[in-house]
Amino acid sequence: MCDNKNMERIGVFGGTFDPVHTEHINLIRSAVKELSLDRLFVTPTFSPPHKEGVYASAEDRGKMLSLALKGVKKAEVSDFELENGGKSYSYITAEHFKSLYPTAELYFIVGGDMLGSFKTWKNPERILAAATLVAAKRQGETYSTDIKEDFYKTFKKDFITIDFNGGDVSSTEIRTKVALGLSVFGLVPEKVAEYIEKEKLYTDEYSDFIKSNLPEKRRIHTAGVVISAVKLAKRLGVSVEKARIAATLHDCAKYLNKEDFKGFVLPEGVPEPVEHAFLGAFVAENVLGIKDKEIIDAIKYHTSGRADMTDIERVVFIADMIERNRVYDGVDRLRAAVEEDFENGFRLCLKEETEHLIKKGQLIYEETLNAFKFYVKGEKK
Repeated sequence: MCDNKNMERIGVFGGTFDPVHTEHINLIRSAVKELSLDRLFVTPTFSPPHKEGVYASAEDRGKMLSLALKGVKKAEVSDFELENGGKSYSYITAEHFKSLYPTAELYFIVGGDMLGSFKTWKNPERILAAATLVAAKRQGETYSTDIKEDFYKTFKKDFITIDFNGGDVSSTEIRTKVALGLSVFGLVPEKVAEYIEKEKLYTDEYSDFIKSNLPEKRRIHTAGVVISAVKLAKRLGVSVEKARIAATLHDCAKYLNKEDFKGFVLPEGVPEPVEHAFLGAFVAENVLGIKDKEIIDAIKYHTSGRADMTDIERVVFIADMIERNRVYDGVDRLRAAVEEDFENGFRLCLKEETEHLIKKGQLIYEETLNAFKFYVKGEKK
């Protein structure tokens, strides 16, 4: 029987790594140190079961991860999930490493934000049978007694935690900034940034159009809207991709001249500050070839709102108002309201916008008044 003191300690840390960023590396270094690991296998997924889409290929994500881990002691890339293909289920990966190292103390590391959904994963009990679950939390974060008790009640086993000096960085932010031609300095390792640029990752015809038609200041705003919209879409369980595209293009016509677009007819009564939204919807459909009505309408009504909006429309409307670069009296209160309760937060955003226009004595578009009556006053159609 192996003595615990001499037992090899092995960690497994999986993820999409699309792309790998500096906080991934910070977490990896912390895990090696706090868990006294002999080896840490970092396993990029081929196709994550919990995410709508992956933007870089398996090959590109693997190469970026290899570049990022050069010089990180005791950490190495495992291509187990990439070679397997298909959906990458964590229980299969955990059992694979347990079969390779049957006498080792195995630790399966997940981000702290994954802890709440862990019991919904496929065969989570098999992960716990093969390894000790480790939740990586940012310093200062705590897990409530309810979370710990619920976990033990469900699995009859505890999880452990590690701390790391984590900043507020996400792969969504990096992909968005790359797509919009904004700097990602300090967010990804230098070699990874060079690889992304060389291989032209994370760009498409929509982001190319934005880079050609919006100045940097407006692209910074657009990036904030995309990041906020993606977060809200995930929370609501609606299409992240539709939200991403609509948010990317919501201001695509901000600096375009409607006279340059043959066939565009502005509806009667649309105030000048709202015109770019309608022209943007026209450009998205007739220039960029987007035919999805939800995306088109989310662009069209992102400024004015309207009665009976779809979730994608409301996501982009809110994201435009509260994205992190916005600075105006009351924006923090709106952010907090949306964070606490989406429905109430949306109504408050709509109410604030309408009352702001009234206070300034500006012409209010009919659709905005219809939205106010529908959502704030409860006057249904």
